[in-house]
Amino acid sequence: MTTMAKNSFLKNTYITLVRQITSIIIGFLLIMIIARVLGSTLQGHYGIITTFAATLVMMINMGWNISTVYYVSKEEVSVQQAFYNNLLIGIFLSVVGIAGGFAFIALFGGGASFDQIPDKSSVYLILFAIPFMLLNTFFQTIFQGIQDFKIFNTILVFTQISNLLFVLFLVVIFNLGLQGALFAFILGHVATFLFIITVFLKKFSFSKQDLKLNVPYLKKSFRYGFKSYLSNLVTFFNYRINVYILYAFASPAAFGVYFTALNLSEKLSVFTQSISSVLLPRIASMGTEEERNRLTSIVSRFTMIFMAAFSLVVFLLIDIIVPILGNDYLETPFLIKVLLPGISLLAVEKILSNDIAARGKPEVNLYVSIFNVVLSTILNLILIPEYKATGAAIATSISYSLSFLIKSFLFKRITGEKLSGFLLIKPADIVLLRKLINQFKNKLQRRHSG
Repeated sequence: MTTMAKNSFLKNTYITLVRQITSIIIGFLLIMIIARVLGSTLQGHYGIITTFAATLVMMINMGWNISTVYYVSKEEVSVQQAFYNNLLIGIFLSVVGIAGGFAFIALFGGGASFDQIPDKSSVYLILFAIPFMLLNTFFQTIFQGIQDFKIFNTILVFTQISNLLFVLFLVVIFNLGLQGALFAFILGHVATFLFIITVFLKKFSFSKQDLKLNVPYLKKSFRYGFKSYLSNLVTFFNYRINVYILYAFASPAAFGVYFTALNLSEKLSVFTQSISSVLLPRIASMGTEEERNRLTSIVSRFTMIFMAAFSLVVFLLIDIIVPILGNDYLETPFLIKVLLPGISLLAVEKILSNDIAARGKPEVNLYVSIFNVVLSTILNLILIPEYKATGAAIATSISYSLSFLIKSFLFKRITGEKLSGFLLIKPADIVLLRKLINQFKNKLQRRHSG
C-alpha cells in the first residue's frame, strides 16, 4: 500500500471512528432513556416490533447495499446513476416488504408472533418505517463506495440524534409510551431520508442520462448482491434467532431486559464497524493480494487487542448502569458480561467477513452463516426454555465465538496468512500505534493553537 493510500485509509478510519463514537454515546442514551421510561414490559414490546421491522428490511434488500459499495468503488457506475436506480429498486422492494409485513401480521399476528402485544396497531404502525429504512441504507452505501466517510458517518449520527430528539419529545415530554417510541423510530428514519436527499441534490448534479434505468448495472448488482444477500440474511437470523425464540418462551418483561442487554452489548462493537465500513471499499479497489492481506491483518490484530481491553473495562464497570436503567433491569449487567466474549470475537469476525466479501467471495460467508444459524437455533432451543434470558446470552456468546473460529481458519486458507499473522499483536504494531497516537496528539495541538 502506498503512503498516500495508507494515510487515506487511516484518515477515513479516524473520521469514521470519531463520528461513530458520537453515535455510540447517543445510542447508549437512546437505549437507556427508552428502557427507563417504558419499563421492561413495554421495552419488550418495542424490541420485538423494531426487530420485526429490521427483519423485513433485511429480507427485502437483496444485497443491493453490498453491490452498491462494490460497483461504485470500482467506478463501474456513476454516483448519479447508482442513486436513481437504487431509488427505483428501493421503492419497488419497499412495496413488497410492506405488503409482506401486512400479510404476515394479518395471518400470524394473533398467534405466537405478537400474541403478547395488546394493541396490534403498534405492529402495523412500524411498517411505515420500511421504505425509509431501506432507502437510507441504499443511499448511504453510495457514499461508502466513493469513500466519502465524512458524509457516510454524518448520516449515522444524524439518524441517532433525530431519533433521540423525537424520543425526548414524544416519550419523555408527552409521555406517549410505546406508540410514542415507535413514532420516534419512524420519524428518525424519515428525517434521515430527507437529510440524505438534501445532501445528494447539493453535492451532485443530475443530467437526463442519469435519470434512466441502467440495466447492465441492475443485472450485475442483482447477481453479486444476491450472493451477499443470502449470506447477510442468514447472518442476520444468526444474530436475531435468539430474540425470536426468547420472545416465544419468556414474558415481555424478561424479553425487554435481554433486548436492552443485547443492544447495549452490540453498541460496543461500533468501533470495528467504523473500520469495516472503510475496509470494504478499500479492499475492493486494491490491486494486489499482498496489499489486501497486509491491510486486513493489521486491522484484525488491532481490533482483537482493542476489543479484549475494552471488554475488560466494560466487564468491571457495567454494574453502574443499574441505577440509570431502573430496578426492572437488575439482570442486565450480568447478561452483558455473558455476551461480552462473543461480542468481542464477533467484532474481529466481521473484519474478516468484509475482507472475504470484498475479494468477490461472499458465498464463503454464506456457508459459514448457514452452519452458524443451525447451531445457534439448536443452542437457543436447548438453553432458553430452561434458563430464559441467561440461556439466550450463553447461546449467543457460544455461537458468535464459534463463528469467529471458523472464519479465522477460512481466512487463513483463502489468504495463506498464519493465524498469528492476523490475530496476535506484533512489536511493529506497537510502534505504529505510538506513531498514530502522536499524530493524533499533534493534530489536536494544531487545532487548539489555531
